[in-house]
Amino acid sequence: MNRSLATLCGLFHTFGGLVLYWTVMLAFGVRPAIATALLFMVLEGAWRLLTHRPFPPLWLLANGAALVFGCIDLWARTPFMLRYEGAILNLLTATVFAAGASGREPLVMAFARRRRPDIPVERPEIVRFFRAFTCAWALYFVARATAFLWIMTTFPLIQATAIRTVVAWASLGAMLLLSINGRHVFDLCQRLGFFHPARNSAS
Repeated sequence: MNRSLATLCGLFHTFGGLVLYWTVMLAFGVRPAIATALLFMVLEGAWRLLTHRPFPPLWLLANGAALVFGCIDLWARTPFMLRYEGAILNLLTATVFAAGASGREPLVMAFARRRRPDIPVERPEIVRFFRAFTCAWALYFVARATAFLWIMTTFPLIQATAIRTVVAWASLGAMLLLSINGRHVFDLCQRLGFFHPARNSAS
């Protein structure tokens, strides 16, 4: 339970501005939504500076997107970005995860090591697993972007927003459940023949 709560808190710290923007946008309109997102960014940014926490690319992407989408809707006579911003943001997020799959420490591994610093980065099979898991997250966000675009262009706005919310949280919950139980997923993959340690060529 504590691990799940920590994961949810981490998600809010990353995507809070965007979540608040959508919520306030639907309830009160564009201007209050922009003000709320901006206030969140200021408070969150100050908290990160005071606690010496970094500004991850996903944080900059999610909260910056909230302000950009809000400004576009504010400039337009009738807000229209609400239909497309979910798909756009998910594609951008997929790009971040795809780029984060390479390197010595894949993006999902970096997230996991914040909760479990003892995860060994020197074991190639574990790094390969997290690289594949990061790619799986990238594919998930691509699929979610496609689903969001279809939902938001097929149904009336209020109904589409409700359907998108259910799909977003249900699918995200499933992916988070897999991530939280990553150790079990890794063990299952090994039983299926994947991510075994490389054999020593000298033996």
